[in-house]
Amino acid sequence: MTYDQLLTHLQKKQFAPIYFLMGDEPFYIDEISNYIEENAMEEEHRDFNQMLLYGKETDVDEIVALVKQYPFGTAKRVIIVKEAKELKNIERLVKYAESPSQTAILVVCYKYATLKAAQVKSVEKNGVVFLSEKMKDYKLPDWIQKHAAKYQFNMEPLVANLLAENIGGDLSRIDNEFKKLTIFLPQNSEITAGIIEKHIGISKEYNVFELQNALAERKIDKAYTIVHYFCQNIKQTPNVVTINSLASFYFKLLAYNLSDKSAEAKAKVFGSNIYVQKINTGYAQNHSVLELKKIISILREYDVKIKGVDSNLPDEELLKELVYKLTH
Repeated sequence: MTYDQLLTHLQKKQFAPIYFLMGDEPFYIDEISNYIEENAMEEEHRDFNQMLLYGKETDVDEIVALVKQYPFGTAKRVIIVKEAKELKNIERLVKYAESPSQTAILVVCYKYATLKAAQVKSVEKNGVVFLSEKMKDYKLPDWIQKHAAKYQFNMEPLVANLLAENIGGDLSRIDNEFKKLTIFLPQNSEITAGIIEKHIGISKEYNVFELQNALAERKIDKAYTIVHYFCQNIKQTPNVVTINSLASFYFKLLAYNLSDKSAEAKAKVFGSNIYVQKINTGYAQNHSVLELKKIISILREYDVKIKGVDSNLPDEELLKELVYKLTH
């Protein structure tokens, strides 16, 4: 069951007796468990019938005992178990799912772990298993645009790409940044690079996104100007972030050049937005496979150096040296 399908069921008050929320992306697990916590039961019944437990502080026997207690003044109890990865004998909860109480809703937040295939089948006979997978990099800008719309904001593809490149796939942080913007901005506002610079802390003019474009377009003077800014603000623009972002960018260009260059390949590598595809396809076409491999090799070399291997240069000097090699 997808996140949207599951949320639709919950909004219709179609609750299963047990939910196993598992996988490596915590954002959706938190969203689902929080929704159930806030909506499965009327607030006046929660003191006696709703409990929040943590895997480090409880065990399976206690969970099952609490789930089997009869509700007081309402149809069902709600038991939410966070940090369930810390539980021992998780298979005993799977066993419980084979014959769950019909007067309770049990939510198991199994972050950074997954059930075995046979266990999934056992739970799905009477309950719901949701797998929360990490967002693919190429899907992130589109997700950001859609998530901005959820908060009734508008956002251009390039601005979404800017946010994706600077924050990365931390969906919870991105969501929190949108929540903050609702304090300052009215509904239907356009989120621009300037707004991101002011309220989220990303520079409009000088950021990794601008640097990668300057390098890809071979605008050496602009690249050096941006690097000078980075060197003046090295704590805000650490080398590890710069190198990781550049590596991700050039890996995408290489992946496209090694693909069959079909529409499907473009979407897989660069995302579904046509404008972003067009820009990055142009960058890829201006670089040979051999050139991209050399660039990636240089980035790998300096990724090691910034970690203190075979170099004792200051971060600022390493960054200048890196960009010199990338442009010559």
